[in-house]
Amino acid sequence: MMQSLARLASVIALILVVTARAYASGPFVLPVDSGFVQLYGGAIRADHYYNTAGSLRPYDSVKTDLSVVVFGVTADFGVLDGLEVNLDVPLGIQTLTSKALFPDRRIVAPMYYGIGGTYRLSAGSLATSLSAMLKIPPGFHRGIYDDPEHPTFLSDGFLQVTTMLNAGFRHKNIWLEGGAGYTWRDEEPLDEIPFALEVGFSRVEGTGIFVGLKGVVSTGDVTEPLRPFYAGSAGSAEERKRDDGGRGFFRTIDRENYLSLGAGAFVDLFKTVTITGRYDLRLFGRNSLALRGATLGVGYRF
Repeated sequence: MMQSLARLASVIALILVVTARAYASGPFVLPVDSGFVQLYGGAIRADHYYNTAGSLRPYDSVKTDLSVVVFGVTADFGVLDGLEVNLDVPLGIQTLTSKALFPDRRIVAPMYYGIGGTYRLSAGSLATSLSAMLKIPPGFHRGIYDDPEHPTFLSDGFLQVTTMLNAGFRHKNIWLEGGAGYTWRDEEPLDEIPFALEVGFSRVEGTGIFVGLKGVVSTGDVTEPLRPFYAGSAGSAEERKRDDGGRGFFRTIDRENYLSLGAGAFVDLFKTVTITGRYDLRLFGRNSLALRGATLGVGYRF
């Protein structure tokens, strides 16, 4: 059961967007021989999900709740003029609880090992870049549906590569950043199109606030997933005929649409240390977890 829970938790963590880095680096590339290292942590929770019709539903009839505590490190370093290397390694502590039928279950596992790069296309007040990140899962089992021991649990993750075209504009105390791209995903999950847009404002030098939207659009029909996400006996009459999620029977999400709203602030200390906090909430989605959570990062610039 614990092995199965590890697979469940790992792939749920893979699809989380409430981390310090949703995609690869942004439009502004670091100079040669300079870098930025950030330690981050956060808490993420979801006790509901959006079904294929976009309706918000509880997981099951026993009030199952998923909570994830995330700790990780990112590192960006300028290796050549206009080229930087990006690293991201998050560690998740995932816990499933319910009102009855099964005890709390917890697993500690890396979410993925991320390595990528960002290439500057243009500089100045309007900056553009092309970035890519490879996310390698820590798992050992190929396939998210065919675990011979526990076929209804999620798998141990899947390989994926996200490529983004980024653009950013800065003028005095206002900035606007955004990007869109393509994520190739191995195994059963379908490819998807990620996007993000953020606007920020700084009135005092070294401080600022920001708000933004981000999400994904599946390349497939989210109303007809291979196996719709399902965790229990809540919802329609057809859903109530299925096995109750109180026994831990969670199905995977092979495709989804969602839109998240995020907001936060940062403050620079001693010109080399930056503290950033943010909160993210999924506004709506289809065949997607209703995630919400907050993160805090401490970065060092050198």
